[in-house]
Amino acid sequence: MSKPSTIVIFACNWDGLSCIETAAQKRLTFPASVKIIRVSCLSRVHTGLMLQAFEYGADGVILLGCDSRSCHFGIEEIFINQNFEKAREIMHLLGLKQDRIELIRLPHGDATGFISRINDFTEQFTSIT
Repeated sequence: MSKPSTIVIFACNWDGLSCIETAAQKRLTFPASVKIIRVSCLSRVHTGLMLQAFEYGADGVILLGCDSRSCHFGIEEIFINQNFEKAREIMHLLGLKQDRIELIRLPHGDATGFISRINDFTEQFTSIT
């Protein structure tokens, strides 16, 4: 029996975290190997931090943020996309599969969308390793 994949989620304090909280209130479940790190905004998660999660043993990383139309900081979306793409490029250069990191944007309180995306990521991740 293989060990479950460790997934680190950097969750935006606004819409991202509300999806997780709503899922918990509805008693929806996701794998216990998913570790959640709350951040004020995904623009605060720089490329080095994303990659450091892999250094510390994460099998996959998810950036869970606001839907682009409802971001509380507006212009920060540009920085999020730039850092995400930079992390993917560095992973490619290091010979790591880029599918191990994902940017997910969900509307406020989308519990079923969150659970669905986490389960899809976990399943497709299992086939990557």
